[in-house]
Amino acid sequence: MESEAIRVRKDDLYNFCVNVFVKAGVPEEEAKIVSEHLVEASLRGVDSHGVIRVPYYIEGIKKGLVNAKSNVSIVKETPVSALLDGGNGLGQVVAKKAMDMAIEKAKSSGVGLVGAKNLGHVGMLAYYTKRLAENKLVGFAFANGPALVAPWGGAERVFGTNPLSYGFPTKNKPIVLDIATSATAHFKIKVAMIRGEELAPGLALDKDGNPTTDPKKAFEGILLPFGAHKGYGFSLLVTLMTVPLIGGTFDKDVVLHASTQGGFFVMAINPTLFREYEEFIEDVQRVVNTIKSTKPAKGFKEVLLPGEIEERIAEERSKNGIPIDLEVWKSFEELSKEYGVELPKPL
Repeated sequence: MESEAIRVRKDDLYNFCVNVFVKAGVPEEEAKIVSEHLVEASLRGVDSHGVIRVPYYIEGIKKGLVNAKSNVSIVKETPVSALLDGGNGLGQVVAKKAMDMAIEKAKSSGVGLVGAKNLGHVGMLAYYTKRLAENKLVGFAFANGPALVAPWGGAERVFGTNPLSYGFPTKNKPIVLDIATSATAHFKIKVAMIRGEELAPGLALDKDGNPTTDPKKAFEGILLPFGAHKGYGFSLLVTLMTVPLIGGTFDKDVVLHASTQGGFFVMAINPTLFREYEEFIEDVQRVVNTIKSTKPAKGFKEVLLPGEIEERIAEERSKNGIPIDLEVWKSFEELSKEYGVELPKPL
């Protein structure tokens, strides 16, 4: 809630995060990668994958769930593909390397397929697919994680929230979809707990398998797939792409913590494999223009493209500061005292 949040400038927030990670033993360049990612997520309104994660990543380092310094190695590589072992490093560092390799291969060979195993939480998948699209590529990303979600018809945790994302270039801002295949992301429930908000029905079961709208019971219970069998099918897809295909850790074997991940897979496709880029982008723009000119349904002011809401939130927060919930701010105060790092200046 805005009345229960402290707003800070994104640059101050970024500097705070970098300094905390460095004090915790993360190399400066890697601290910058992780901090940029988390601040961008908060800037875009994806608070569940933003700076709320900082104390959890630090806790993960302390508990040995993730290493402060990454040691990424190439297990196997071809002109169009690669498999990375992240050495259990911070996920954003490993996933960025995978993304960069996918971009390079797609630009030189038409397609880039890169998997990464043994890594920490990779954060907001839109970070990667947005950059693929900004490089005039079509991008896809998948990540599995600790078991929290029941398969359709089940009443126990089997899958992670298993997000997937795609990015398409346009003549303006990219089209970027980033969704959990669960009915809601696990940390969105954490955010609801912090803000004292009740959940919508149909998102979760309590630990005994009963439907609940209580965020505390849901956080300790079982999430449901979105759209029943449809979300279940996509959740299974993500697991198959990140476990059997590349050798990532199966969801049920991933330690349940906000700093952990199972596997990560990124795919980049160069449209020029099929046609001239100018022809491709003209057709994309025709689709975009058709959608944007669609008559809104009752209760809607306009039809939005995936990613538009996040872009607007980012614009607003760039001007007015990023809101930090009081409970998250308290965790920042603790980190500030522990590591002797100056807090971001409230606006």
